[in-house]
Amino acid sequence: QQISFLIVTLQTVIQLAILVINDRVISSTPIPYHTFILSGHGWVMWLLHGHPDQNQSELGVQRHIFLRLIKPLWRHHYTNWRHVNLEDQLAIFLY
Repeated sequence: QQISFLIVTLQTVIQLAILVINDRVISSTPIPYHTFILSGHGWVMWLLHGHPDQNQSELGVQRHIFLRLIKPLWRHHYTNWRHVNLEDQLAIFLY
């Protein structure tokens, strides 16, 4: 009886070790997150002119709120800076 208990215990330990090793191997394999082909200005324009929920999902604000935020910036003479336009700057800030 002791031998069968030891065998069952050993099998359990081995199975747990295999599970832990498999988990480590699977979790160490990186899964790409940002795979969208557009970047920079193209991505911002895609957000502004694409599906309405996409803006909320990516920037945390709805499209009309984004546009309301950009208008006072233009009015107060904020401009494009170092090849980054104002819409992109606001999107970076919100992201």
